[in-house]
Order: sequence, then C-alpha cells, then structure tokens
Amino acid sequence: MKKIQHLRLVNVAALLALLLVLSSCTSLSNLVRSQVEGVPSWVYTPVVSANKTAFVGKGSTQVLFNAKLMAYEDILNQISTFIGEPVQSTYYRELTTTDGIAEFALSIVNEHSKTEPRAPSQFYLLATADTAKLVSRRTSVYNAVLQRDKDIAALIGKADKAYRANNDIEAIALYFQATILSSEGSVSSKKFEVDALLSKSITFINALRFSLSKSDPSQARTTVQLRRKSRLLSPKVLNAPIVATFEAQNSLGKHYSDSLSFNTASDGFIEFVPYNYGLAGSGSIRFGVDFSSSLGALQQAVPQEKLEPLFAAMEKQGILFPYSLVSSLANKTIVADIQEYEYNGTQRPGKQALGSLLDLYGSRGLSITATSLVGEEQQELFDEVQKKAPSANMVVKGKAGVAEETVVGDQHVVVVTGSVQVWDLKKKTMEGNTLEVEAVAFAALSEDAKQEAFRRFGMISSSLLLATFF
Repeated sequence: MKKIQHLRLVNVAALLALLLVLSSCTSLSNLVRSQVEGVPSWVYTPVVSANKTAFVGKGSTQVLFNAKLMAYEDILNQISTFIGEPVQSTYYRELTTTDGIAEFALSIVNEHSKTEPRAPSQFYLLATADTAKLVSRRTSVYNAVLQRDKDIAALIGKADKAYRANNDIEAIALYFQATILSSEGSVSSKKFEVDALLSKSITFINALRFSLSKSDPSQARTTVQLRRKSRLLSPKVLNAPIVATFEAQNSLGKHYSDSLSFNTASDGFIEFVPYNYGLAGSGSIRFGVDFSSSLGALQQAVPQEKLEPLFAAMEKQGILFPYSLVSSLANKTIVADIQEYEYNGTQRPGKQALGSLLDLYGSRGLSITATSLVGEEQQELFDEVQKKAPSANMVVKGKAGVAEETVVGDQHVVVVTGSVQVWDLKKKTMEGNTLEVEAVAFAALSEDAKQEAFRRFGMISSSLLLATFF
C-alpha cells in the first residue's frame, strides 16, 4: 500500500515538472538561442518590473558605432509603434546623447556588442520606460486622432455642400485645409489620409473647363467662362477667382510678366479688358483659377513631391487667348515730332525721343510718320501740318530739354523734362497729353547720358499715350 502511494506521488511530481517545462518552453528556447548566439538573455527575454516596459534595440552593420546608432533607431521605432505616432525626429538627439528620454522616464539599462571576423558588427541596447507614461501618451495620441478625424470630416462636409452649390473652388480650398490637418498626424481612415484628400482635390480640378466667347483679338477682349464638366450638365462655377497672366512692357521698354485678377461671382464668367495699357502688342493671355490664397499653407505642410500631380492638374486647367492689338486709329494718317533742346535752349539735332515713340508704336502695328514741326501755338501747328502733310488726320507734338546735368564720380547724370500732346486735326481737339515728364540717365560721357535721357523720355511719353491709341 505504501509503495503504491509512493508511486502516485512520483507520478504527480513528474506531471507537474512536465507542465512547468511545457509552460516555459518559449523562455527556454530563447535562453538556448541566446546562449548559442553568444548574446545576453535579455536580448530575447528582457525581465523588467511590472510598471516598466522594455524595448530591445538591435543594430547590425560593418561599423560598430553605426550599429549602435541603428539600435537607438530600432528603439525609437518600437516606441512609435507602441504609442501610435512617429517620435524618431523628436527624441533621436536626446536618446543618442543622454541614453534616455525624460518624457517617458526611459533609460538605457544594458548594452551588448558583438564583433566577429568577416561578419557585420552587432549592437544591442536594453531600454526600460515607465508604462503609465507611455500609455498616457498613447491615449492622448488616440484622442488627437479622433479629433483630427472629426475636424477633417467636418471640412469634407462643408466642401461637399459648397460643391453642390457650384462653388467648386471653395470646395477645393476646403479639401486643401483637410489635407493640412491630415498631414499633422495619424488618422483612422484611408479616406482621411493626405494622398486620398489630394486625389479628391485633383478630381475636382480636372473637372474644370474654361471656354472663350465674344472674343476680339484686335482689342485683347474676351468673355471667359468657367464650367464643371459632368455627364449630364455643365454647371457654371461660381465665385471662382480667375487670374489673367500676360507679357507687358514698362515705360522704359523692359518686358515683364503681369497679371490681373477677376472673379466669376454669381455669373460664372468674366469680361476681360486689358486694363494694363502696357500689354505687349501681340501674344497670348493665359486664364486660370487663382489658388494662391489657399495653396501657400498647403505647400508648407505637404512635401513638394506629393504636390506635383496637383500642380500638373492646375497647369492643365487653364486656357490661352491669342491676340494681336490693332489701334483704333490704324486707318488714320498720323505725323509726329518731338523737339529736343540743350540746357541753354539751343535745339539739338538728335531725335532720340521721337525714335523711341516710333519704335514702340511700330511694334504694335501703328504707322506714324516723322516730320519736322516748329509751330508753338495751336493754330500755327495746325497750319504747318496742313502744309507739310495735307492728308494727316492726327499729329503728335512734343518738346523736351535738358533740365539738369551733374557729375557724380565718373558718371554724368542728366535730367530731361518735357511733355507730348496728341491732336485731332479735324476736330482741332487735344486727344492726349502726357503733362510734364521727367527722365534721368547716366553715363561716362555727357552726350551718351543725354541721348539715353531723351530716349527714356520718349519711352515714358509713348507709354503714357498708349490709352489714346489703343
């Protein structure tokens, strides 16, 4: 009887031992693995107190120091996964220089390195952090995700409402705002991610269609319509900011890019009139939606490479309007003279100012004939033109003189002042007047400075009179 009881006790003890072995087989296998690989047991089975969370960082590369840096990065990646947001850029410097992260009460408590011939160097780091602090951060991240989702959904709701009201550009701007929010952190749904929101914006932009009507290329005037392309209807796009870009010429003859802004308001179209009389004589005017007010913040928030498809869509949605200006006075016979005077009142033989005027209007297809006119009074001028150019309909008459000349260093500085008028010979009325114009130029030689000053006077005067001829 005693023998049987003894056997029973032995069997129970064996069974318990077997259960213990089976329950710890994972730990045992990790222990065996660490011994075989020659690394500490904490590499695979870190043991920490109940209020701590362990992170084991691993790095492997040819250079031992770089392997340690990789181990730091591995720890940061694990923390990012644990709390739900990337922390690499925030804590990398602190961790690598102090072996800790104060916010999580994290510290490196152990490290191990391993080098072997003809094999990459390996580095292991054991870090422990306060679990409560990690969980608190994870909770705040989760709450931030929920709030971000809510805010993005609200913006999308506003955008959809604007789209139904044919305020497409407002809808696109709201999607831009939603994209900026999405870029600030994690979201719970793919439709709230940056790529999805940008794709939706591009879809809206690709549906925009410009068209031109009632165009007059000779006056650079046109009606610009903006619609949304759809299967059934093509509704007008309302309250859309439109920008017209074109080449212009300033008063000194320099070419530059200029723009004018319009809005389709409640009409869905704009009437384009070239308010800038410096508009180049011929070329193309590009009309496009002006996204500048909402695009700046988006560019600050989202990487450039992600925005390239958006920029491509914006570039495609515009339309070009070719034009070639024709003066309303093109069928008139026009003569012109601008007399030039020295500071002492003697007349100069040159015609720099008149040459500038003829060149500018010639480039715009308007023929003006140079002549010599000495009449000062109005009637004297009319009589003189009648004798010298009986068929003339209009006359451009002006005079300019050197008002000041000084030497600054090795440069002669010349100031020229004067005015130019345009007269209708039939009506005997003044159609245009520059009033007093001042032009300044400098050069190493006095005569060169004077010639440039008179040339500039001619350019400025011609620019001021463009509205009379076009």
